[in-house]
Amino acid sequence: MPAWVWWICGGLGLAALYTVVPEAVFHLLHAGTLARGTPHQRAVALTFDDGPDPRYTPECLDILREAGVSATFFVVAERAAKHPELIARMIQEGHEVASHSARHRHHWTRGPVSTWLDIAGSKRLLEELTGRPVRFYRPPWGAFNLCTRIACSCLRLKPVLWSVRAIDWRPDSRAADIARRIVTGAAPGAIVLCHDAGGSPGAAREMLAALREVVKQLRDLGFTLTTVGEIERMRQEQRARQQARRRGYPVPRRWVVDFWALIEWGFTVVLRIRPVDAMFRVCPAVWRHGRRRDARTGQLLVDDGNAALDLHIQNDTVTALSTETDHRALVTVLRYTRDGLRNLARLLANHPDYGHVRVIMAKTLMNRGLELLGFHVEDVPRTWGTRIDEAYLRFLLGLYHPAGFRRLRQGLQPTKLKLVWITREELLALYGPGQDAGLPAKIAANAAHPPAGRRDVTRPA
Repeated sequence: MPAWVWWICGGLGLAALYTVVPEAVFHLLHAGTLARGTPHQRAVALTFDDGPDPRYTPECLDILREAGVSATFFVVAERAAKHPELIARMIQEGHEVASHSARHRHHWTRGPVSTWLDIAGSKRLLEELTGRPVRFYRPPWGAFNLCTRIACSCLRLKPVLWSVRAIDWRPDSRAADIARRIVTGAAPGAIVLCHDAGGSPGAAREMLAALREVVKQLRDLGFTLTTVGEIERMRQEQRARQQARRRGYPVPRRWVVDFWALIEWGFTVVLRIRPVDAMFRVCPAVWRHGRRRDARTGQLLVDDGNAALDLHIQNDTVTALSTETDHRALVTVLRYTRDGLRNLARLLANHPDYGHVRVIMAKTLMNRGLELLGFHVEDVPRTWGTRIDEAYLRFLLGLYHPAGFRRLRQGLQPTKLKLVWITREELLALYGPGQDAGLPAKIAANAAHPPAGRRDVTRPA
């Protein structure tokens, strides 16, 4: 093979090592970058790139101030230097200022020295303008080269990407489409990428037209709108709690828990499981358990083929609750359940993706007392599938409970699988807006009288 071929192959290999490999590791796999927060907190961070721009940024700040929302602005340092009054206003109104480079250039076109000077220079200039440390950096287009990550580490900057894109920079961007993408993509811990400058001419105007509706709809869904710094703080606190509980496990069990976390991640992706809050996760499903009617009126409640949500409990929450004393556990369960059912009701009432859902259901071992919360609790047929589900859930209880499988062997955990379900109308009647203020008192009342949203049902023999 001619020498020039080897030179070309070597050059392409070095180019890939400098650009493609870091892009895959840091951008696509999010290694060492912050792209979303903890799924246990219903908080969303709105972020705005490419500003400040005197044509659009002041109106963006006006909208956020009227709504009482704090956001994170990833600003281009050379533009910030031209409009220091906008940076001062961001700080004064409680927003977070972060770096989006000194000059908005793709990092694949930058060499090592240029990359370092750009990141360091933007940090230094923004700290002079704001009078406070700059903690976060978002590379233009989210692109990494090998030195991007090294420079961030040396300069104590956390690279930040996103989990939701408004796609508000294109010439065909429309306010309604921008709002829909943000609202349907938002989930606990989401970081939303928006622009208050840049993109096609006039594109930022469509983002501003959508912003008020975005804030309203996210709040209707129960989200707190906050900054990237707050998202990172909540994530770190949750990780610290997880690590503290993990240290209580024997070493072999830690390995099993870590391995099972990868399996759980695969389930989450394949089954499209989405977090709701610290208590619940949901995934789309179909009701396949026969027709149910109201025993008194004959009204059809749910039928085969109806759209459903399969309800899952967060594993970390099960572990946390099981470590508390009986009294504390009861109070915590009530609080988590109140928030979880309220957030489920908000999803059904306000989220575009859940308007067709007719019933929420689960096959679970943790079914004691759910009738008091308005759920229907039924036995399930004893089939091989049922036994497999039961064995799987018992495995999870033993894996995550601090006492391990010993607690199951002692008979201190439920071992019989039940089908629990609640219709859309029942959930909204009990936990919809204005209906869920006093859940503990409501549960006590339900112990004596069936809840208004729950009805006796008939089912196929």
